[in-house]
Amino acid sequence: MWTPYTERNGRRPDFRVSYRFFPYEDGGRVQRPYQGYRSDFLYEGEDPQADGIYMIWPEFLNPDGSVMIEDQTMVPESGEAYMWILYYDRMHDYHSERATPRRRGWFIEGSRKVAEATILEQIALAEPLPTK
Repeated sequence: MWTPYTERNGRRPDFRVSYRFFPYEDGGRVQRPYQGYRSDFLYEGEDPQADGIYMIWPEFLNPDGSVMIEDQTMVPESGEAYMWILYYDRMHDYHSERATPRRRGWFIEGSRKVAEATILEQIALAEPLPTK
């Protein structure tokens, strides 16, 4: 059973995307991942060699918008996911400028793009970083 990141982290997701995994024949994965998958993320228009890729993990959603808690079932080929930025406190401002609605990006494994994504909305990124 999957424990949602909201419960683990005590905060809201950073942003939400629609995604589609590429078929294996088009360079995608042999099989779709399970909840808990930890890919990297690349924004459209950025060069992974010059700009790098980002540790931003997806958390897949059911069609009703709830977090998938079944972690032994492959995620759908396409759907929506919350995205979670690692090192959120340090990277909030950086990604709040980049993860803008309608911007495209990819789930990355090594140097391979395995899924395309379109940012739908900022969630925690739309809020100021909490002061401590």
